Amino acid sequence: MTAAHRDANVLRWLGAYTASVTGDVTYFLALTWAATRTAGPAQAGAVLAAGAVPRALLMLGGGVVADRFGARRVVVVSDLVRCAVILTAAAFIWLAGARLWLLYVLAVVFGTVDALFMPAVGALPPQLTGPDQLARVQGMRSLSIRFSNAVGPMAGALVLAAGGAAGAFGASGLLFCGSLVLLIAVRVRPAPDAPAGPGRTTARQDFRAVCATCGRIRPAVCPARPARPARADSLQPPRSAAPSAVQPPVGGADREPGEADPQSRTLR
Repeated sequence: MTAAHRDANVLRWLGAYTASVTGDVTYFLALTWAATRTAGPAQAGAVLAAGAVPRALLMLGGGVVADRFGARRVVVVSDLVRCAVILTAAAFIWLAGARLWLLYVLAVVFGTVDALFMPAVGALPPQLTGPDQLARVQGMRSLSIRFSNAVGPMAGALVLAAGGAAGAFGASGLLFCGSLVLLIAVRVRPAPDAPAGPGRTTARQDFRAVCATCGRIRPAVCPARPARPARADSLQPPRSAAPSAVQPPVGGADREPGEADPQSRTLR
């Protein structure tokens, strides 16, 4: 099997993932800057929270959707929606300026779609390469995240200085478009056929199964409180039994029957 760093299919996925993470960094920088300039720092925090809440609540459901409908299909559709939403917002801000309600709507929609995209794009590597190359792919993914977190803020700051919030949102949308093109070119291995008949489950049943699994894993993650150590006095060995009060007879214990006592001889 071809090594992961030489596999064109894996490299296309890695390029799409790098462009997506860089676009995320640029988007959050532009959203924070636009909200601060429009309504102040307090509203900027509220806008970011409005986008983080649906992303946190729907991330688990995004994994179920990716497993049900296929990771590649979900990742392509969600990336297309992200690209369209960001470019539409960039065009609106360029024409009419930033509005607080627009930033709230953008944050909520982007957070919802991102909750579908992130689990799906993370589920693609096992469908791209063999099990012996997964560790290398995960290492390349970590390197991609570090690169994007280092380059994204600098690129976003340059675009903000040159074109304002509209330019930054536009650059983020273009990065998502590049990610979309690369993801469309990615080819995944055919998945095994789903069981037919009563053995096939629904998405609702899959979601309940995931929640039940998380409930069973929780005791292992949070182990029970250890038992208190035993007291020191309880660890001491038991005391030996008291010596017998019956003393052996002094003298005469070893006499033969009929032999006189030595003391009685002396008295005589």
